[in-house]
Amino acid sequence: MGNWVVNHWFSALFLAVWLGLNVFLFVDAFLKYEKADKYFYTREILGPSLACARASALCLNFNSMLILLPVCRNLLSFLRGTCSFCSRTLRKQLDHNLTFHKLVAYMICLHTAIHIIAHLFNFHRYSRTRQATDGSLASILSGLSHGEKEGGSWLNPIQTPSHITPTMYIFTVTLNIILSSVNSNL
Repeated sequence: MGNWVVNHWFSALFLAVWLGLNVFLFVDAFLKYEKADKYFYTREILGPSLACARASALCLNFNSMLILLPVCRNLLSFLRGTCSFCSRTLRKQLDHNLTFHKLVAYMICLHTAIHIIAHLFNFHRYSRTRQATDGSLASILSGLSHGEKEGGSWLNPIQTPSHITPTMYIFTVTLNIILSSVNSNL
């Protein structure tokens, strides 16, 4: 164990810092969206899934930025050879670049799953509050419409209180996005 610590202390420190940054970014964004006053009304409709979706999106952005760095050959060659401040310990750790690349990919998959699940909860809450007639704050906020366009809503993208399921709405919106992107490319 002592030899492993001597040989891989920098890798362990680097992974701990990377995991710490991911945890910090997630918790910071989660608390920002969970506690900030400007998201009060949206939180009334969506609950904590708003904060989960936004926090995982921030971690996705961070890890998507990082995923290409370990496989940039020119950068790695520069750090290994020509960089004078690069010590032997750092150069040895650069040989583990593909392992770090895979770890970042796994983290991207984890945050993607969290992001998708949180948005599924968001659509469910949007649908439920739009159909609610109990007079709660969430149902009232879902019914607020824009004065300029009829039937639009400030906080709830589901415009009709029909009994459309969230799954049907998601597939309808996705299909419309795909069709509009295909039509714009033609």
